[in-house]
Amino acid sequence: MGELTKVLEGYGRPCCTRTKAHNPAAPPGIAGLIAALSGLANRQFLLRFLYQGVEPSPLDSTRRCGYGPCMEIALFQPDIAGNVGTTLRTAACFGVPAHIIEPCGFPFSDGALKRAGMDYAVRANVRRHADWNSFQKWRADAGTRLVLLTTAGARPLPDFAFQPEDVLLLGAESSGVPPYVHDAAAARVAIPMQAGFRSLNVAVAAGIALAEALRQTKGFPA
Repeated sequence: MGELTKVLEGYGRPCCTRTKAHNPAAPPGIAGLIAALSGLANRQFLLRFLYQGVEPSPLDSTRRCGYGPCMEIALFQPDIAGNVGTTLRTAACFGVPAHIIEPCGFPFSDGALKRAGMDYAVRANVRRHADWNSFQKWRADAGTRLVLLTTAGARPLPDFAFQPEDVLLLGAESSGVPPYVHDAAAARVAIPMQAGFRSLNVAVAAGIALAEALRQTKGFPA
């Protein structure tokens, strides 16, 4: 821990939040390092049992399909750390890269994520984007199709045809996504529900949509 403490010195109070004042510093660990060091913010953290001895590489250079099919999942300005932890756990278990589009509504730290994500969250292949424009730049370079999960004017999930390199985007728990994000999506998909219910939990919706997308594209781990 001594070396890690030295690395973290001088980086102030790292966080991923809309209101940075009075937020505690992220603790040591993967999330703490990502929050503290800009050089780690855009790096892959590969599943160790799949990549024994392979060093992490910058995601800015090339997209790696190390998990197999390159289905990916993204969270737009998430509000609730527990939902992020659960989604990262799901992404890690299914070998799907995950993106977090900042700012978040909470300090991004191991402590904030571990209750739901447990040790799985830190094994996820995660990339954080400083804002929507940064995410869009990455997506343009990668050439991916953006599929938005929404309840507004969307095609029912069972009727939608996914492609192996889609990015599934979910909005913030409190506010969804703004109109410009809707406009940027190539497709909008809704999970059918019983009448009288407004929406599912974001992490639950992510799991349902991802499972259907992986089923269609034969992307489940062997």
